[in-house]
Amino acid sequence: MAEIRDFNRNQYLLKGGKDKKSEDKENDSDKKSMDNMLARHRQIKLYTVLAVLALAAVVAAGSYITWKNKVYISYQVIQQSEWVRSSESKSINLNGTLFTYSNDGMSCTDLKGKTIWNQTYEMQNPEIRTCGRTIAVGDYNGRKIYVANTQGMVGTVETTMPIRDFCVSTNGVVAAVLDDSTVTAIYLYNAATGESFADFKTRMSNSGYPIAIDISSDGSLAAVSYIKVEKGKMVSNIGFYNFSAVGQNYTDNFVSGYVYPEAVIPLVHFMANDTVFAVADNRRMFFKGRQKPESLSETMISEEIQSVFYDENHVGFVFFNTAAETTYRLEVYDTNAKKVSEIAFDMDYKEILFDTSGIIIYNDNECLIYNWNERLKYHGIFQERITCFIPGKSISRHTIVTEDAIQTIELQ
Repeated sequence: MAEIRDFNRNQYLLKGGKDKKSEDKENDSDKKSMDNMLARHRQIKLYTVLAVLALAAVVAAGSYITWKNKVYISYQVIQQSEWVRSSESKSINLNGTLFTYSNDGMSCTDLKGKTIWNQTYEMQNPEIRTCGRTIAVGDYNGRKIYVANTQGMVGTVETTMPIRDFCVSTNGVVAAVLDDSTVTAIYLYNAATGESFADFKTRMSNSGYPIAIDISSDGSLAAVSYIKVEKGKMVSNIGFYNFSAVGQNYTDNFVSGYVYPEAVIPLVHFMANDTVFAVADNRRMFFKGRQKPESLSETMISEEIQSVFYDENHVGFVFFNTAAETTYRLEVYDTNAKKVSEIAFDMDYKEILFDTSGIIIYNDNECLIYNWNERLKYHGIFQERITCFIPGKSISRHTIVTEDAIQTIELQ
């Protein structure tokens, strides 16, 4: 029987047939060939995707480098709204809105010229203090302070003594320096109710006379600069007062203080709830601490500071740049007292703004914009005299306010 089976198999092979082993072997060969073709296809597809990604990366890098190095030289007005104001009024940027005030009242306008709210009053020489989206307006030697934010009036504070100085927090706490015949008192008010909830008094023979004051954005900390004469020489003190539960454990809420002989400190300011800077005629100081501020940095200055500009995250000092070809030098520091930028420039300035997109230096007719790498991005002349510059969300788009219009501009 085996011989018959072998005979039949041989006859089958002679006729061109294939046995099972040969078929399996051939199928394996076909499968391997197919697998190789699929692998080569996948490799080609992968290489194609990688090539496209590499090309996209090159294009993106080239575009980024072009954008990074681009310098704008002009601008185009892409939107304009009419705006009417009195010639005696002044305007500032209040958290992305336009705040305008004069001797007769104040108002808040959106960037399309629509009035959000307005308030009338009568003042001889109104002064303003801001903190974030909140603003306070008071009159030196007056007895009323109006507090508002970008949405409307918060309240009014009426004092019993003449106002010498004041400041405001984001949540509407007002600290006011009031002058009496024998002492100088500092009162804290809740603007929403108009009621005082804390006060402390100073005498020249003790702390000295307060010449500068500021309050943290949450209203819990106050910083006061005092000046007095000791043995014929000027001495300045900076005192910190805590009005939270922590401060209740200290006499008069006084939690820390620092003495600076032969110095006058006309400016003290909270950059954030836990950071304060102060400027004297011969030094700059930074303090840190949410409950009990401590000295972070103190640097003696031999040059005269011409101007100081600041926001929540930065403070900039302008000096005459006597050792260089340019007129001015701007040094910018962060909340850790670290210098993050230094810019030399010639243009006379009205204001310097610090924004996420860059540093803006401008006057009524001209503007300089630098990015945070100190690269000049724009230098141009305004087509009309401007009264206020409001930074936009990008370095190329901003809002400028002229005498009779609010314009959105695109740098080109």
